[in-house]
Amino acid sequence: MRHHRADRGDRLPGPRHDHHRARGDHRRRARAELAKEGQWLPVDVPAPDRATLGGAVAVNASGPRRFGYGTLRDYVIGISFVTDDGVEVKAGGRVVKNVAGYDLMKLQIGALGTLGVVSQLTLKVKPKPEAAAAVAFGCAPAALARVLDGIAASKTRPVAVELLNRAAVRVSGGTLAGSDAEWVVYVGFEDKTAAVRWQVTTLLDELKSAPVRDVAESSDTAAIAGITALQHRPESRFIGKLSTLPSELAEAVLKLPPALPLHAHAMSGVAWLHADEALPDGVVVRRSPVERKKALSLGGAPPAGWELMRHIKRTLDPDNVFNPGRLFGDV
Repeated sequence: MRHHRADRGDRLPGPRHDHHRARGDHRRRARAELAKEGQWLPVDVPAPDRATLGGAVAVNASGPRRFGYGTLRDYVIGISFVTDDGVEVKAGGRVVKNVAGYDLMKLQIGALGTLGVVSQLTLKVKPKPEAAAAVAFGCAPAALARVLDGIAASKTRPVAVELLNRAAVRVSGGTLAGSDAEWVVYVGFEDKTAAVRWQVTTLLDELKSAPVRDVAESSDTAAIAGITALQHRPESRFIGKLSTLPSELAEAVLKLPPALPLHAHAMSGVAWLHADEALPDGVVVRRSPVERKKALSLGGAPPAGWELMRHIKRTLDPDNVFNPGRLFGDV
């Protein structure tokens, strides 16, 4: 693995000022430099030309490729962050090491800026795949669990298995054209050319006996960018995130209103839901009108490790300086 270091990337998408465009240029240059060496960071980030690496780490951003490549937690091997008293703390390094006590590096990933301000990152990167292809097909609600179980048991090793209901396909801007089924499954492959060809052929053969329709093959995985962008769809007043066991995803999504756009990382058990008026109970609110936030439990139900999270927050940020109340209530 190679490493890439990024400095001062600690902002999320925000007001569109010149400095955001400059940071976008910086990220494009970084991607171009990695590409020269045949390398990349295979983590999908919504609005990549506005987000920063530090901001992506703060929210632990990920997308469809998380199934095959993992999330940012798998790529951050070094971090520096500024504490509430202005001291810069370093954790991790250029190689993966065992730690004693708090793993300060992993704690910052997904902490939403509540434990400090990320100032520097050291990341692993991967070789870019030689080829890519995808297979998409439609599925009826009654067959959804069976179809997803079949993909989980497939001989193939996709990098992404995405599930979208008809409403999500409609608002995706034609990303997954070709099926008007109630549910559409998108399976993406990225690997060496021969491996991709074998996997596509194998999956198509497996699908011959599956209860699916409108099977379509694509020579690339370009649709992944459009699916990832749905996480920040501008037209959605409410966006929520629901997490469940992958084996229980079909049951969970079938209980939700079919009129609400829904897209899910099917093999990871993560679903994104959009609404105009309100989100169902139990989801983590990722977007809401400002006037509605005070009445919502933005983080959903407190997790089992809630008291431990409060203890860590009070230990690392005793004066509650960083993003107070951003997680659950007083944290």
